[in-house]
Parts: sequence; C-alpha cells; structure tokens
Amino acid sequence: MRVETDGKQFALDRQRFLFRGVTYGTFGQREDGALFPDREQIKRDFCAMHEAGFTVVRTYTPPPDDVVELAADWGLKLFAGVFWPDWRYLLGASRRQHRDIVRRAEKEVRAVARRLAGTDEVMALSLGNEVPADVLRWVGTRTVASALGGLVDTVRDEDPDQLVSYANYPTTEYLPLDSFDFLTFNVFLERQADFRRYLTRLQHLSGDRPLVLGEVGLHAGDGPAGERRQASALDWQLQTALERGVAGACVFAWTDEWSVGDQPVEGWRFGLTRKDRSPRPAFDVARSWNDRTVADLDYPWPSMSVVICAYNAAETLDECLRHTCALTYPDLDVVVVDDGSTDATAAIAERHTAARLVRIPHAGLSAARNAGLRAARGDLVAYLDADAYPPPEWPWYLALGLDSATVGGVGGPNIPPAGDPLGAQRVARAPGGPLHVLVNDDRAEHVPGCNMAFWKIVLEEIGGFDPVYTAAGDDVDVCWKVLDRGWEIGFHPAASIWHHRRPGLRGYLRQQRGYGRAEALVAARHPDRFTPTGSARWRGRIYDSFVPSLGRQRVYRGLYGASSYQSVYRGGGHTLDIGHQVGVPLAALALLTAPLGALSPLLAAPALASVIAIAVLLAIDARRTRPPRRLRGWAPMFRAGVAILHVLQPIVRWWARARVGGAARKRVPSAERLPGPARRIGRGVLLLPATVPRPQLAAAVVLTVRRAGLRVAPATGWEAYDAKMTGSALVTGELVTSAHPEGSVQIRVRRRVRRAGVLTSLVATGVLLGLAPPLAAVVAAIAVVEVGRGLWRTGPLVVRVVEEAAR
Repeated sequence: MRVETDGKQFALDRQRFLFRGVTYGTFGQREDGALFPDREQIKRDFCAMHEAGFTVVRTYTPPPDDVVELAADWGLKLFAGVFWPDWRYLLGASRRQHRDIVRRAEKEVRAVARRLAGTDEVMALSLGNEVPADVLRWVGTRTVASALGGLVDTVRDEDPDQLVSYANYPTTEYLPLDSFDFLTFNVFLERQADFRRYLTRLQHLSGDRPLVLGEVGLHAGDGPAGERRQASALDWQLQTALERGVAGACVFAWTDEWSVGDQPVEGWRFGLTRKDRSPRPAFDVARSWNDRTVADLDYPWPSMSVVICAYNAAETLDECLRHTCALTYPDLDVVVVDDGSTDATAAIAERHTAARLVRIPHAGLSAARNAGLRAARGDLVAYLDADAYPPPEWPWYLALGLDSATVGGVGGPNIPPAGDPLGAQRVARAPGGPLHVLVNDDRAEHVPGCNMAFWKIVLEEIGGFDPVYTAAGDDVDVCWKVLDRGWEIGFHPAASIWHHRRPGLRGYLRQQRGYGRAEALVAARHPDRFTPTGSARWRGRIYDSFVPSLGRQRVYRGLYGASSYQSVYRGGGHTLDIGHQVGVPLAALALLTAPLGALSPLLAAPALASVIAIAVLLAIDARRTRPPRRLRGWAPMFRAGVAILHVLQPIVRWWARARVGGAARKRVPSAERLPGPARRIGRGVLLLPATVPRPQLAAAVVLTVRRAGLRVAPATGWEAYDAKMTGSALVTGELVTSAHPEGSVQIRVRRRVRRAGVLTSLVATGVLLGLAPPLAAVVAAIAVVEVGRGLWRTGPLVVRVVEEAAR
C-alpha cells in the first residue's frame, strides 16, 4: 500500500500514517556511483532507525535498489530526492541555458519516476531542494515555479499515484508551489516562540495540504554542553511541530558522516549519531517523540461536547457519526439534535449508541444549536454540521487553539473531500462558501458554523444563538457578539474537518439565496459591520486555499536581498470583490435596458458595456480558478464552470437580500420604551425627558427607527453624529442628540442630498434629452420621487416613529 495525503495529514491503508522522519546522507560515492554507504552499513542504520520509531527516511538523491529493498525489510518509507543541476549552476542568463536546464531536469525526473513507479516504499519524491533566494531573483520566480510545475506533470505521466513535493526554505517562501501534493519546508529557528509562530504561518501557506518539515534540528557544537543544547532544542522543536499540526518532520540528520562533492565534511555535528554511529542525547529525544501523537501532549484538555444539528440529514449523518463517535478524545460528549426531521435522521442517530439524541419540533438551526447547548455536558461546546466529519486529531487541535485566557472560542478550516464529484469541487471554489476570516494567523473575526467551538459559559453569557436565524447567519452573529463582549476567537490551522459542498448548480444557488436572506438579518442587527451596498465589512482577511490572489506578489527581501525570512504579501483584491458583489448585479440590471436600443443605438450602450464587463469578469475568474491537483483533461471546462458560479452568486445573493431587507430590519428585537412624551419644538426637532443617559437613549432611538424599516448604521466614534440612515438612493440622514437644556434630550436628523447621485441623474437626463426625451422625463421624475421619498423617510417618518415609541 502507498502513503496518501489525507487533508492536512497522511494515511496508509485508510489509517493515519505517522510521518516520523530522519535525513540520510549525502555520503561518499561508492563503486556503483550511488551516494550511499555500503549495503551492510545501510542495513545497520535502517535497523536502528526502525527500533527508534522512525517511519520515513529522507534521501537527497534517488535511492538505488538496495536502499529500497532494505527500507522494505525494516518497514521504512522513503522520501526520495531527485537531484538535477538547477539554476545555481548556471553561468549567465540566456533563455537557451534555461531551456537546457529544464530539459535535463525533465529527463532526470522522468527516469527516476519511471524506475520507482509503483514502489510502495517510496512515499514521495522531492523535486529539488532549497534553490537560493538570490538565484530566484536572478532567474525569476515565475520561471522557476513554472519549471517545477512541469516536473510535477512529468512525474504524474509516469506514475499518477506518486506524491511529489519540493523542499523549500524560509528565504524563498514566496515561491508558488500550488501543484505539489504537500508543502515541505526546511526550518531552523533557535527560539520556540519564533518557531511556533512560523509554523502557523506555513500552515496557512500549505492550505488544504499537509505540511512537512524537511529539515529540523541543531548543530551539536563541541562537547557535552553542546550536545545537551541540541537535545533540548530538538525536544521543543518536535513538541511544537506536533502542537501546530505539522504532518511530519525529518530530523537533520541521522549521522555526522556527511559528504559534499564526494568530499567528507569536517566539523559537521548535526547528527543524532556521531560518525561511528554512537548515539547523542538528541537520539533519545527523537525516539521519545516518534511514538507520540497530539493526544500525548502535556496539556489540560477541557471536557468537550460535540453538537451535531441535523434536519433531514439522513444522506450524510451516518458518515458524520461514524467518524465523530470514533474520536478518542478524553471526556468527549456527542449530542445529535434532530430538528424535527421527516426522514430517517433520528433512526440513524439512535443506531450510534455513543451519541445522545435530542429531539425538538422543527424550529431552525439556531434553535437546534441552543438545544444542543442546553444538553451539552462539556466545558467546551463544538459544533459540527451533519454533512461534515472530523479526522481523528480534530478535537485536540481545537482545544489547542484556546491558547489564552482571553480566547472565548476557536475554529479551523473545512475542506471538501477529494473524492467528492466535480460539481461539488466547483462549488468549493465558488464564492459565498463557509470560509474563515482571520485578523492574524491564529486569531479570527469569524469561523464557520460547520467547525466552531466556544466555551459554554461564553455562549451562555451572550444569550446563545438568536432564533431568528433558521438556516444560516447564526455563526456570523454569534462570533461578532463574542468579540463585542471583549473575547478573542482563536484559530488552529490544523483543526480541519471534511465538509461536503452542494453537488450542483441548483443546490448551490438555493444555498446562496438562503445566505442572502440570512445576511439581511445579520445586517439589521450589526449595521456598523456592513457597507452601504449590503456586503459585510470584514476587519480581517477572508482565507480561501482554493482561490489564489489575482494581484502580483509583493516580496519583502531585505536590503540587497539578504533577509533571512523573505516573506510574501498580497494586497488588493478589494476592487475585484466590489466588481462582483456590486458590479455584477448592476450589470444585470443594465442588461434590462437592451430593448431601448430600438429607439437609439446609443441607448444600447449600457447593456453592451454590461456584457463586456461580465465577459471580462468571467475570463478573470476562469484564470484564477485552481482545478483539483490531479484533475486530468477537463481543466478548461472546470474553470469555466467555476467562473459561471462567480457571476451568478452575487445576483442571487443580492436579490435575496433586497427582498427581505426591509422585513429583516423590522424583526430587530424591540428597543426599550422611549421616555416621553415627545414634544415637537419646530424644524423637525423632538424633545424627550432625560430619564436615562443620553448614549443609552440614542441607542434606543436607533433601534426604534431601524424597526420602522430604515437602514440605520451607528457611528464608529469618529463622526459628529450618533447614526447614519439611508432614506433613499439620493437622500441620507444623520441622527444627532444633545442633552440640553438640563433634564432634556433633543433629537434631530440632518438630511443630506447625495450630490454624486443627483449629479448622475442630471447628466443622464441631459444626455437622454437629445436621444429620447420621454425617457429623459422618466429619469427626471424618478430622481424627484427619490428625493421626496428620502426627505420624508428621514424627516416626518422618523418623527412619527419616535413619537409613537415615546407615548
């Protein structure tokens, strides 16, 4: 059986494969030209590795037949390097030289892949090791990345099941390696806090793939003190790697015997063993960690309840419960809440005796989550969707994400299973899915409801989930309420789950319609976190491992390119998001003007411009789509399908928000009764008795006006008003309060005409006067109506609503 990737980890024969590696070589050249010791020495080394609990041997050159045979004898897997003279051996910079390098590399890679094809002992090939940063600058990042991607294709032509990677290092972390099966980084850091922080960063770079440390360790120096320091550093390095969810680590190196260019290297003391193979203290450290998993970390694991809310989930619930009930986390409680299902959901849950079933009449997702919260016995309540399932390590990594007393909740990634149909894989790469929003590498603004956990006392403190959210939106609402109470939300990049996406277009659009309705409800309760267009104003960054950034990389390289950790930063993307979320719905509306082209060809210009704009967005979306790594043949069709989803999603989402926006604002919880009676004192000013503090009264007025159906956003603290309201497309209002004279609070709304909107209306009317006077009159009349409607809604309507609430 061959080792496979399994999300962020590895698997062998459907069981977790513990990647416990050590590097081997390079050695002096032997008679057959291989850079390995003689067979007897390899046999002794592999026997000692096996007895120490190592499972993987990393070589820097292709293993000859005897190395493969001996690895099989001792139950070891080989992470085999393929050596080829790369660009660091290039003198000059001509295209012909580059083509020669790539041609020789392809020839060598193909020969090695063909010779080792189907060899179970070779778990992966490494197609290179640490191309230096200055070489990348000299040759070009894209040039090197393209060549490496071509070598991946070469391996898969010879052996489609062979895993491939490339051994990178921090100085070139900006090198895009999207086509490789897992990410390998050689990392040497001598401070644990830096090491931990950097591994978290690398986990985000690896996305939905395993992260492997290709080299980790420390020079032993001279004498016993240096060897003790080496052992101590290796101890916390392996512990931190396990805690950060690293899929595997290769300790550098097995022995001090080491050669370069067939010349022995002197003063080399990175080995777990000395040249004579006598073990150093670090050897015992590595052996002690080789048989440990995340469950063996010395950590105060909190009791945990996993709540699975299910409504007509018979199709996926059994898979979810098989994996969840198999978790070996200590003091784990599994609760299934059947939200009034009419299918076999309850019967399936009852078959899993390790889970407790709670039945409620059908009331929606938030009500089910609250029922699970009441039934939960654990201190930590984790929520898992019925169409998702966890890997074995999931609860431990969730708990490790609670790394501070200020962290009230935690979440992790959700990944579509690789075996899901192509329709589901397209949806996974479409917008509007369950994504996390991070403010830094281990703190979140939002974690999706399919994979989130909170301390039970925190959920009880905020009053649980708002029952108004029956299908979606509850996770966004609860995350923002937790943050508003001063808590942080942690994020652990290895606390991933498998989450099935909708398999086709109809299911996806139905889901987005529901999300749009939920978004309107969330916007009514958190208006300060939404833009005037109705889209969320995230303070963090949305992370999606399937959608690469459109913008060019900006790389911090240090002065003269000498930075030890040359990091990549990506800016932008906001314009493209606006182009989709705002531009696409506007373009769809503009298409409705196409019949006006019968009156004048110029009147068809808006519709034609919309067609061009949508075509451009489709081309961009298709170009940025990253197909599944092992998709063969149908990549253009796959890209086109994802691009269509990108264009349809904002239209469906906008339509759903627009339909329920007014009703959603009216469903905001009732405000406190305003002190009264209210007295009009002219020019739209109201006078209320100051029976409560003015800020509290202003907040109550905002809620009162919002329930009348107006879009009202509280100020952020930097403005000279208490709230801003939208009266119409052309009129806004600014709510202002003042606690004077003594014992009174005055309220008024400063009304503002949107100059840009009025100017646009005037220009449109002027242009249409010469083309279609009747249409110009219609545009002018609409503008007048919008101004009148806005003035009434931000004036007399507000006065009437406040007066009624103060009776």
